[in-house]
Amino acid sequence: MKKLLSIILISLFIVSCMNKKQIYKQNLVNKIEVYPLPSWIYHTPNDCIVGISHKSTDKEQMINSAKQMAAVIKSRNNSSFTVEKTASTTKEEILRSGKSDFKLNVSASPEETKQIYENLQLINFTMVHGYYIGLFSEINNKEITSKFYVDKKPEFFEQNKLQVTDKYIVYYATFSSASLIKAWEEANEKARLEIAKYLQKQVQSAIINKNESIDKRISIETKMKLEKIDLVESYVTSQLKDNLRTYQVYHKIRVKRF
Repeated sequence: MKKLLSIILISLFIVSCMNKKQIYKQNLVNKIEVYPLPSWIYHTPNDCIVGISHKSTDKEQMINSAKQMAAVIKSRNNSSFTVEKTASTTKEEILRSGKSDFKLNVSASPEETKQIYENLQLINFTMVHGYYIGLFSEINNKEITSKFYVDKKPEFFEQNKLQVTDKYIVYYATFSSASLIKAWEEANEKARLEIAKYLQKQVQSAIINKNESIDKRISIETKMKLEKIDLVESYVTSQLKDNLRTYQVYHKIRVKRF
């Protein structure tokens, strides 16, 4: 009897340990990771821009890829055309209803983008999860310190929010992706599109009665040339879930009011 009781207790102990180990492993895998980053990622220095590329054994190619990304973003932040069009038709006949969206944000001058690329100098860099993150500037011999720390989570992290002050129009954008490069680019572009929508929006609507069928057509069109946009703050988190790593990139982007 004592032997049987001992076997039961040992079995319960083993099962308990396995359950704890499984729960611990699940929590470890699914948790949100925030890791130390250089200060220049959290707070972008004046006259600087961040570019990202995949880590590679070809150092020159790795730096050039990050530099190309930085040049495109800087060019679009300096001056870009933003166009967003939405057209929708709502009918009583559901099968005939439809909606289409078109969004575009391009540099105002390809020549300027090329010139920025040629002028950019690598100021600092770091490596994160197989990504090369470089800090670039058109100012020669610019020195930026690399203090690594974990910054506190921004107030509007995971919120897409527009804020208007006396001096600035500010947009807080968060974008998630399995690619850190895409998440960084999309957060930046989302902010530009939303600021453009705030600055200029034309709404046209018409209700047409025809053969007892009602068509409601709504067209929203935004066209705006944005200039001198600044990336002020950034924040990056990562999560490993079901063997897939995703990144969340937060940007605080602002433009002076006209």
